[in-house]
Amino acid sequence: MVEWLAVVYDKPGADRTELRPLHLKDIPPAVESGIVTNAGAIYHGLDYEGKPSEFAGSAFNLVADTKEEALEFLKKDVYAKSGIWDIDNILIFPYGCAYRKGKDLPK
Repeated sequence: MVEWLAVVYDKPGADRTELRPLHLKDIPPAVESGIVTNAGAIYHGLDYEGKPSEFAGSAFNLVADTKEEALEFLKKDVYAKSGIWDIDNILIFPYGCAYRKGKDLPK
């Protein structure tokens, strides 16, 4: 198995707000199955209070035998199926994690 770093941007003008609960509910089972080791949103920048501003896309660390297997997993996500993500321009690289600090899944 190989760990992969995937960055997938939202399509310009895409609004993920309505689908976000569906997207988030699928992450804990994917973590528990071992395919996802890290997942989160990426942002265009910070607002005037220093907090993340509008969504730019998502980043994942995935464990899969091949790049294609990692991509197929992401294509099943509601953001991919609904046209939120620019799945045709996804970036996926083999990833060598030197250190990982634990963070619990939200309940």
